[in-house]
Amino acid sequence: MKNFRLLFLLAVSAPLFLSSCSQAPDAEKDPDADAAYKREHRQEGYREAQRSNAN
Repeated sequence: MKNFRLLFLLAVSAPLFLSSCSQAPDAEKDPDADAAYKREHRQEGYREAQRSNAN
């Protein structure tokens, strides 16, 4: 029973882990998807610096 629980846990967590490690799209093939990916994955500090850089 213990082995079944371990296997079940691994089977459930593997797709979640693999989906969190997504790769960036190829900028040459799809520039819009690349730009969207970069917007979604940039750090908040960078966003704040870009907003306050208008001085």
